Order: sequence, then C-alpha cells, then structure tokens
Amino acid sequence: MEVDGLVTALERIEHAARDFMHPVHKADAPSALLDVLADCGRALGQPYAIDPGLDDARNEASRHCAAVQENLSAVMEEIRQLHMTVSGLLPSLVRIADRE
Repeated sequence: MEVDGLVTALERIEHAARDFMHPVHKADAPSALLDVLADCGRALGQPYAIDPGLDDARNEASRHCAAVQENLSAVMEEIRQLHMTVSGLLPSLVRIADRE
C-alpha cells in the first residue's frame, strides 16, 4: 500500500471518530466508525519503513484502532441488549402504571 493509502485511511478514521464523538443527526455514527476502523485498520498494520518514529506512531495508532474496534463492538452489543431488555419491560410497566 502506498503512503497515500495510509493518509486516506487516517483521514477517514479521524473524520469518523469526530463524527462519533460529536454526532449531528447521525444515528449511524457508531456503526460508521466501526466500518471505517475495519476498513482502514488494515492500512495501519502495513509496514511502510518511512521513518522509525512514524512507524512507532503508526503501530500505536494501529493498536488503538484494534482496541476501539473491539470495545465499540462490545458497547454496541450491550446497547442492543439494553434496548431489547427495556423494550420488553415497557409494556408490562405501562400496564401497571395504567392500573394505578
């Protein structure tokens, strides 16, 4: 992969992370970030041998990318489960509230 590909991948990650942290009517921001991390994380794992300092920073970014991917997937699953649980509780609670 060319350096341009790495730059593009990093720019996409930066934009997706910003959009995730500050969503403006973007309900799909977490899944968009996850998609970008999956697509671009591979670019971070490629050796470029540009400069040892840059390679160290790229390796660190690659580790953070993988950690965010794993944690975000877990958070999204927990949110999904929470939604299902709450959705299951609501009808019963509404019926109880209506009787009181």
